[in-house]
Amino acid sequence: MNKELEAQVRLPKDKSQKQDLLKKGFIPAVVYGKNMDSIAVSVNTNALKKILAEAGANALIHMKIKQNEEIKEHQVLLKSVQHEPVHRTLIHADFHEVSLKDKILATVTVHLTGIAPGVAKGGILTQQLWKVEVECLAASIPETLMIDISGLDVGDGITLADLVLPPGVKVIGEGHAHVVSVIAQAGEAAAPVEEEAAAAE
Repeated sequence: MNKELEAQVRLPKDKSQKQDLLKKGFIPAVVYGKNMDSIAVSVNTNALKKILAEAGANALIHMKIKQNEEIKEHQVLLKSVQHEPVHRTLIHADFHEVSLKDKILATVTVHLTGIAPGVAKGGILTQQLWKVEVECLAASIPETLMIDISGLDVGDGITLADLVLPPGVKVIGEGHAHVVSVIAQAGEAAAPVEEEAAAAE
């Protein structure tokens, strides 16, 4: 289900207006897309925060942009946000209009679940990728990709080709690229060779 967000058209590049918006609990934002001119808008800060908390950064947002008495509706994705450097409060956002019929590229965060048996045997869990790029419809972007590592022994790994993806979602990248693996600690592999050499003497 799409998340709804109301927006109000504003005058771009108006610094005094920007400060007024922030004081009232709104942030300036820009909406742009392939088949539209960029629109300077303002959105409620808490409303945007709620969407991010509930659905993540890849949430498909049904934005209603109001100008005078007219309302125009757009399907958008949040592309970037700016934070105030000291207090880390939201101060600006960029939204990209998308088509519900065309596939797009999106970056999805990877989360590991379970405990790898190889770690209990002295192996080191190494995560090579924390985010992966996927291709899918805007409405099908996963919030996160959960990867179960409970089957990984020392020397095992999970590649992009091994990922279990939702229907209609394709991962972008070399299939053999490792996302996570359990490697032996330095020196472990050499130990048996040294022991054999000692026995031969």
